[in-house]
Amino acid sequence: MTALAIQTANRSAAFFGTFIDALDKAISMTKAIRHDSPSADEIKRVRAIAESI
Repeated sequence: MTALAIQTANRSAAFFGTFIDALDKAISMTKAIRHDSPSADEIKRVRAIAESI
């Protein structure tokens, strides 16, 4: 029973870490672009961030 609880906790922690990393990259993508008129360079930066996910 304890082994199952530890395994479940480890999976939850791994999922949470992955979720936080994806959220951090989404925030970086949002900051990399001006939303009213994005330039080609800004779109390239966003694509580079998206490829690393």
